[in-house]
Amino acid sequence: MRLGIVGAGEVAWRHAAAAAETEGLELVVVEDRDPQRAERLAQQYGARVGRAVEEADLVVLAVPHAYHLELALEALAAGRKVLVEKPMGRTVEECDRMIAAAKPGQLYVGQQGRFFGQVMAARDELAKLGAPLLYLERRSTDYQSPGRPAWFISRALAGGGIAMLVGVHSIDRACWLLGTRPRLVAGGIATPRDREIETSAAVTLHMESGVQAHLTLVDSKEFFHETTVVCQGGTLTIDSSGVSVDGRRTHAVDGDREYTLSFRRQYEAILNGEPVATAEEGRTAVATVQALYRSARDHGRPTQPGGPT
Repeated sequence: MRLGIVGAGEVAWRHAAAAAETEGLELVVVEDRDPQRAERLAQQYGARVGRAVEEADLVVLAVPHAYHLELALEALAAGRKVLVEKPMGRTVEECDRMIAAAKPGQLYVGQQGRFFGQVMAARDELAKLGAPLLYLERRSTDYQSPGRPAWFISRALAGGGIAMLVGVHSIDRACWLLGTRPRLVAGGIATPRDREIETSAAVTLHMESGVQAHLTLVDSKEFFHETTVVCQGGTLTIDSSGVSVDGRRTHAVDGDREYTLSFRRQYEAILNGEPVATAEEGRTAVATVQALYRSARDHGRPTQPGGPT
């Protein structure tokens, strides 16, 4: 399958590295508004600079969130398969327009966090531990990093802050591991005086299954990402190095290597016709973030996902 990447930033490089390791997938074209950035990425992986929608079978959209809708609609209309990086869109309405334009099996969402080895192993372990009782996750990202692109802190381009940037991964992980969706969303956000987007957030997802998932997202120079699921038969913990059950390590991974492997496994699933995050699941994550924003404006009152922004 011929792969085209639109965008030449950090995530695009991750995609290119994973594609180079994926049998049956060839990166043929890179497209970016900055021709020099596109050329650097293309040269590194033996591709060329051009129009992805014209030359590729699968088009990856690794661009600021504000451009997902326009580029997705163009590629879908051209009959290409499209992998939209998360979040699928800035709003539920943007997600709905993509879904309406796509044929079955044509549109995917880049929730590659499901394909980390420790997360896949955790799902297998959870099947042995009985009914989940409580879900907890704490995760950081660094908004002070000088390497952050300027659009990350633009509400117009990003659609939101930490909840939209990395919260969609945490929401998708909770839904995927628990096998259910949010029924109600409640929480709050913290927007510093010098920002137009939130840089920390806390949210409780009242899942359709009855379980509560509590997610804490923090702006921090120290990286952490830990998930705990308390079940009838034990407590499972996921960290960047593996999985533990009741304090006993059951699965270990190379945390640095897993990032590229997660992208590769996502590509392999697409090539093999296996499940990846669907457009409807991508929409759910965006709808949940929008519900968090409404709840925060209403002093933490629970709200249903999918309503007006």
